[in-house]
Amino acid sequence: MRFLIRRIFSISEKLRARPTVIRNYSNDAQKNEEKKEEEVRKNIVIEKFDTIVTLNIDRQKSRNSLDIPTLNELTVALDTFEKDATAKVLVINGEGGSFCSGFDVDELADKGYNPLKDASSRLLRRPLCDKPTIAAVSGYAVAEGFELALACDLRIIEETAVLGCLGRRFGVPQGMFGARRLTSLIGLSRALDLLMTGRLINGSEAYQIGLGCKLTATGTALGESIKLAKSLVKFPQNALIMDKLAAVNSQLNPNSEESMRDEAVMTSLLGNAIEDIKEGAKKFQGGIGKHGKFYKLTEVPLKDWELEETLEEVQVSIQKKDDKKS
Repeated sequence: MRFLIRRIFSISEKLRARPTVIRNYSNDAQKNEEKKEEEVRKNIVIEKFDTIVTLNIDRQKSRNSLDIPTLNELTVALDTFEKDATAKVLVINGEGGSFCSGFDVDELADKGYNPLKDASSRLLRRPLCDKPTIAAVSGYAVAEGFELALACDLRIIEETAVLGCLGRRFGVPQGMFGARRLTSLIGLSRALDLLMTGRLINGSEAYQIGLGCKLTATGTALGESIKLAKSLVKFPQNALIMDKLAAVNSQLNPNSEESMRDEAVMTSLLGNAIEDIKEGAKKFQGGIGKHGKFYKLTEVPLKDWELEETLEEVQVSIQKKDDKKS
């Protein structure tokens, strides 16, 4: 899909990371030597189509999970978009068929929850950006990836997309205001269903309950998001942003003592939750709960009778030839 879009728009690829090859022919001894200096591969690829910017998460081997370097790149990309006067709409996309699978579990197990949460602090902004943002949701948008999609203003969701709070399996809370955003979008009852059970929903159900502004076929979320962005940039932006901020602030930024107290209580609970997260990460690395499985998450000791060996007695009767003739 991205290749088709490139043919429609003029592309700026200055921000794409490419290997730089340096050849040194300064003297005869070094004439045949080739020195290669490769930049560290970037996990966030930015492309600009006139006034529309696409932010593409590119960690395909881990379904675009978010480690600390990726979160740092994401922060820079979002701030750059906000400061660019020529950029009007941001489309967030995941390369390779998945939007984002949440925090990198290996790094979560190695470095703990707080470093990843600190690295994702830019995503706590409500709204994510003052300018319009669109999530092109394909494949997996789970855990913090689900929260990232919720943080965007609009969501184009593919029919076969998979969304949900997969962190529920291992005690990982919604760390980027996902619970508040989800409740604001679909109401308390439906939000509690997804938050407490952690069950996964497909794109069709997500659209039915109000999470998406459009349901689209597999492989078309990015293209449809670009089309939606084009329909937004034609409007005068000041009034559009004013109305958007008024709506978002009325739902996500209630300025009251009760709200501040509730958030303080939730923060105090995080200390105990971190111990659960450590154990959950170890379980995942050991194979428990992989591929989105919610069963056999706990190890149940076998009872005595289950440990006993049972022997099945099999009787085999051999009929003699003489008996058969008679």
